[in-house]
Parts: sequence; C-alpha cells; structure tokens
Amino acid sequence: MLAAGAGELHLVIPVWGAILLVLVGVAYLGFGALLPRLFTVLSMTVVGCAVGMAASAWVPLAQPVVVIVGGLILGGLTAFFQNVLHVVLTAVVLGAVLAMLAALIVGPPGFTSYMGLGAAEAGSSAQLSGPDLSRDPILAAALTGLLVGAAVAIVRFQFSRSLATVVQGAGIIVVGLAELVRATRDGGRPPLSAEYPLTLTACWLCLVAVGLVSQRAIARHMEARDSAVAGETEEEES
Repeated sequence: MLAAGAGELHLVIPVWGAILLVLVGVAYLGFGALLPRLFTVLSMTVVGCAVGMAASAWVPLAQPVVVIVGGLILGGLTAFFQNVLHVVLTAVVLGAVLAMLAALIVGPPGFTSYMGLGAAEAGSSAQLSGPDLSRDPILAAALTGLLVGAAVAIVRFQFSRSLATVVQGAGIIVVGLAELVRATRDGGRPPLSAEYPLTLTACWLCLVAVGLVSQRAIARHMEARDSAVAGETEEEES
C-alpha cells in the first residue's frame, strides 16, 4: 500500500549489508543464465516474504512468523511449479520497474493511497478505493508492466528468465552501491535516491544492458561447450 504525503520511507542498511547486496546483485547478473531455476526460487521466496509482511496486519500471528511462512510457501510452490510462477515473477518485476519509472516522471504527487484504514469503537474497518487510472500513472504503469511481463514470459520464456534476473541484479547492485556511498557521507544529507534519482536510474539501465549482453554471451558459450562435448561423445561411440 502506497501512502501519499506521509513522508519518505528509507531503510538504513549497514556497510556490510550494502556489500552483501552488491555481491548478491553480481551473482544475479553473472549466474542468472547458468542457474535460472535457483534464482527464480530465491526471488519468489523474497516476494513471499514481502506478501507475508503485508498480510501480517490481518493475520493473528507474530509478524516474523507470517513473513517466514509466506516465503516458505511461495518459494516451495515455485520449486514445484517453476514455469507458472516464473511468469508471475516476470510480471511482478516489470510491473515494479514501470511503476518506479513512472514515479520518477510524476514525482511524489503521483503516489496515491489505495486503502484507507479507519478505527472505530466497534472495531476497525477497511475501505478499498478505486483509483482513476487517468489520474494515477504509477498504478497504470504497474498494471501495464504486469501484463507486458506475463506476455513476455509466455512468448519468450528463455529471454524472460534472463530479463528477470538481470533487472533484479542490476537493481540490487544500484541499491547496494547507493548505501555504500551513504555510509561515507554526512548523516544529515538525504539519500542518493532522493538527490540523484535519474542518475541512479541511468546506472541501473546500463547495468541491465550489460547484464543482458553478458548472459547472452554466457549462454552461447555454454551451448558451444555442450555441442563440443556431444560431438566428442559421438566420436568415441563410433
């Protein structure tokens, strides 16, 4: 749920956490083409944890328990239903990307509140709003990304695997590097995401392009190696 005008949410990550993020992002870029199933399960586990965190407000259990259970359930389902949930992952990734790009263009006024929670003496009530897509470009971009991501995953399955891992890896690297820079700056200064959003977006796009090219080169190398091994095996058998 996105809150409008409620202030900026910024998660402070320690230096070791930022370094770990960079390493994880590099792993996504470098090994995403070699181990696509593993990274799909990892990504969907994280999505499950996020869903559990969002649902913890309505589940009568401790938040850490709900978060862990959400990650285990979605990660476990992905291990058994790889292709179906990979389509979901690609849709979620592209939806988030287009929503963030739209947010950069529109700015803070583009965010809206999708759910209003009101407390009364008799209990709590929740009212769902129906946003107007013409006045909410961020939501419209997110829905468009969901549809485009699902279509890409269905039509170009192998390419969508590379795209999903590269987009996530590039984003993780940018976040990690931004947090490393934050740790060396004065504490009173705003985060890089607030000062240089377009610069960070350009860096992310460059990493996405480099990742796609590198994963394509790795895939071709693996195909050539497999063909050579298969040829040697046929020669030995003959």
